[in-house]
Amino acid sequence: MMYEFQNSLPELPLPTLKQTCKLYLQIVAPLLSPEELEQTQVVVEEFQHKSGKKLQQQLEIIDRATKTSYVHDYREESFSEYRGALVINKNFGGVLAPITQPELPQAKLAATWIVDTLKFYLKIKRRELEPDRDSPRNGNQPMCMVQYDNLFGWNRIPGVKRDRMRHIPQQENIVVIYRSAFYSLQPLKDEKIASVAQIEQQINWILENTSANEPALGALTAMKRAAWAVVRQGTTALNSENARCFDLLDSALFVVCLDETAPANLEAAAGSVLHGDGKNRWFDKPLQLIFTSNGYSGVNVEHVGVDGFVIMRYLYEVNKERQQQNRESAQNVLNKTFELEPPKKLQWKFTQEILAQIKQAELEVENFICEHETKVLDYQEFGRNLIKNYRLSPDAVIQLAIQLAYVKLRHQIDCVYESVHTRRFAYGRTEAMRSVTPESVEFIRTFTEKFGDEKKYAALKKAVAAHVSRQKDCQQGYGVDRHLQSLLRLARAQGMMPKIYQDKAYKVLGNSIICTSSLAAGMGMELFCFGQVVDDGYGIGYIIKPDSITLSVTSKYQQTQKYIELLEQTFSELAELMVKFG
Repeated sequence: MMYEFQNSLPELPLPTLKQTCKLYLQIVAPLLSPEELEQTQVVVEEFQHKSGKKLQQQLEIIDRATKTSYVHDYREESFSEYRGALVINKNFGGVLAPITQPELPQAKLAATWIVDTLKFYLKIKRRELEPDRDSPRNGNQPMCMVQYDNLFGWNRIPGVKRDRMRHIPQQENIVVIYRSAFYSLQPLKDEKIASVAQIEQQINWILENTSANEPALGALTAMKRAAWAVVRQGTTALNSENARCFDLLDSALFVVCLDETAPANLEAAAGSVLHGDGKNRWFDKPLQLIFTSNGYSGVNVEHVGVDGFVIMRYLYEVNKERQQQNRESAQNVLNKTFELEPPKKLQWKFTQEILAQIKQAELEVENFICEHETKVLDYQEFGRNLIKNYRLSPDAVIQLAIQLAYVKLRHQIDCVYESVHTRRFAYGRTEAMRSVTPESVEFIRTFTEKFGDEKKYAALKKAVAAHVSRQKDCQQGYGVDRHLQSLLRLARAQGMMPKIYQDKAYKVLGNSIICTSSLAAGMGMELFCFGQVVDDGYGIGYIIKPDSITLSVTSKYQQTQKYIELLEQTFSELAELMVKFG
């Protein structure tokens, strides 16, 4: 069932060089001065008819020969070649909706999530997961399912030059981390799942019997990748027991993090899921489930192999399972399907040198976390329903508000990135949508130059239409980023550096001051957060709910709270416009 449409999915289209060059000029025009744009037009013309022509011919050969897509292999490589820290920079976090009110005790909450997560894993293993489909407005088209096989049982292995993904499917264990101690549990046997009560008992044992003096091995996964690669190789080579411990970690279907913290609100919970203390974690794992001492739960995702929609589908399936259980009152949490083995503590052996490196990693991750802040806006005045009532795109309205609030703060227009999925194509992942359009610039001008409300609303409608049009092009595989980056990768491999890539326009395009992404509402996630991609920028994750908008902003103390306040003010201004003229 899971792959029933996979072979019939269309291939991701490779745009012509002419198409991409034309769209590229349209995208960068609002971000350049007239003189800079004139220079860019010259280098684009040269690229289209000279060096780019040869590179395009080579890419066309790759496109015809590949079994995935012209962009797939290079994207996987670019993820793996990243040498910075994964925490905040690459991994994303999500605060999950509570299971019940009041919240369950930590051990029972974790046990419940473990059981439900294993049920989802078995759906994938048995190929029983129903294929995803695009939205009704896009024709309910079936979508690519390959990423689901990258969620469980994988681990990102650090390398000096490039990381690799390791998969050990036979073990089917999970790993629980508490106070930086690691325990391997085996709650799955012959495709039978242990009961919630059995797993809860094991977790309670871990909570009651773990001392607080363990070396914080998990902090090493927050290091820069090359340094971590050397430490891991050295630790593995010390003895066979360390190698076995790494095998158990690498093979684990997922990791469970039990935190001693008690976040006071959604904003504090955002910090827990995005980074925590940086120590009681294993950031190399595609899926970490996080449980605080006072009932907050969340996920942290290393997404070299998976994007946000995989996590949303997982949460949707878990919630659907619970609703079914509640209706039938059939959850037999006390039934023992098999006897569980006791938790196995991973017994690491460290030299003084490695212990010193762990201490250094602890200090570095603590300092790194302190360089960042995450602020949350839980806007309750309107949401998706009101915007759609006025026949406008909710996503476009939020994106325009993000741009306008930024201009209010910094009095300039900069590059905005929005992630758009391309999963209607085989091996499709995302395209980078550039949200600044001539229409959005004009919309902003009506506010900054204090035009009348009627002109503001007219500009809003035009900007929304332009946003929707560009978004549709990206969903169809017609952005510019993935194509130009693929050509650049080919050029570099041959010792070439065409002028288009040295031009200011390409540098501006790569400097995404505002990096945004959204996830669907009603799937079980309360908040979605990730880090900025440039030092003076913002990482903005948002969920547009029927009657509210929950949005997180992460930055390196770039007046984040002030930006949140301006964003709230902007939402209110747009609401007034929609009510007045819609």
